[in-house]
This record gives sequence, C-alpha cells and structure tokens, in this order.
Amino acid sequence: MLSVKPESPKDSMFFENRIATEWVCTKAAAAILGITPNALRIRKCRGEIECRYFGNQLRFNVNYLQSLFSDEPMTRRKHERRARKE
Repeated sequence: MLSVKPESPKDSMFFENRIATEWVCTKAAAAILGITPNALRIRKCRGEIECRYFGNQLRFNVNYLQSLFSDEPMTRRKHERRARKE
C-alpha cells in the first residue's frame, strides 16, 4: 500500500522559487501575444520571433515573449534594421 506524505513547506518552496526558463507551445505563445498560431508560425519563419525545437515540438520562451511587450527591445531592433539597410 502506498502512503502519501504531506507536503512540507520546504518541498512546496522548491516549485514556487524556480528560476528555470518556461517554454510554451505555439498555441499558448500565440495566446500570450494575442495573435493566431498561424501568424506566430509566419513570424517565426520570417525570423521576427525566436523559438526552439524540442524534438519535433516548436517551443517559445515565456520570458522572451513578455519582453516583446516592453519598448526597449523593440527600439533596439528598429535601430538594428536601420543599420542593416544603410
């Protein structure tokens, strides 16, 4: 017979304090950005959004997706595009 130990405060803190990067699927990433999954795939093919493959699964970094909402990274990208054109 299996006995279930009650969760100690130390065990629950492990999951609350994690620093690991979170990766989400295409559907969840599209929901975060407020676009369709197909539009997200198109942006990925154009190189506008970074992602990784885990096996054959396309995954997006949650921290990266949230950074797309801040002005500073977008400003930096605009300057990089202008520099390439010149």
